Amino acid sequence: MEPINIIQVKQVESTNDQLKKFIIEDDIPEGFVVVTENQTGGKGQGSNTWESEPGKNLTFSLLLRPEFLEAEKMFLISKVVSLGIIDYLNTLRKCFSIKWPNDIYYCNKKAGGILIENQIQGNTIKYSVIGIGINVNQEKFVSDAPNPISLKTIFGKELALHECLESIIQQIGIWYDLLADGFTDDINQRYFDHLFRNQDYHDFSSNGEVFHACIKSVEADGQLVLKTPQGGIRKFYFKELDFIL
Repeated sequence: MEPINIIQVKQVESTNDQLKKFIIEDDIPEGFVVVTENQTGGKGQGSNTWESEPGKNLTFSLLLRPEFLEAEKMFLISKVVSLGIIDYLNTLRKCFSIKWPNDIYYCNKKAGGILIENQIQGNTIKYSVIGIGINVNQEKFVSDAPNPISLKTIFGKELALHECLESIIQQIGIWYDLLADGFTDDINQRYFDHLFRNQDYHDFSSNGEVFHACIKSVEADGQLVLKTPQGGIRKFYFKELDFIL
């Protein structure tokens, strides 16, 4: 990935939306980052919102241009971004994991999340806007999010936001370059190795049904493959499955 150009804005509704405006207005290069102290309309997956106290957390968006990647393999972008974040956090303490498809967990609590918006051109990805939120120094959460936690709560001290930002981007760049060089098997294995609850059987729910299963694999299109104690295989896309915590 090319050298990073970081643009800081005091307040913005959404760093993803702001980055997309920059793309339209000026053909900005890969590695361009928009970071803000106060994201007033942060988005999660679907209709979810992202709570962030101004000046306390990391809220930023990164531009990638993975034109080497076929559109049907776009979930690999989610994998390399998740792995970059996890690699940085696990240098601080080795208890972080990826809750499928792209939440960052510490034990059973959510420390961060990723929202990726891909622009497809033909059979390839023209660009990917990677929105990332990490709970860094916020201690109190007032939204109805069920299980947030911050790095300050985990480590008992404040962290410098700019150092976290630079380290995360650097680690994402390492995995992204491996993807560009064709190391997909390594990426797939490492992603599975870091999956939340990738060992043993756990409770899940889908369409009101609660069932017991273990995570078997993640398919190329992002489907989570589960195996029941009876040996049955069940596959789910995002929003079709809930983890019972």
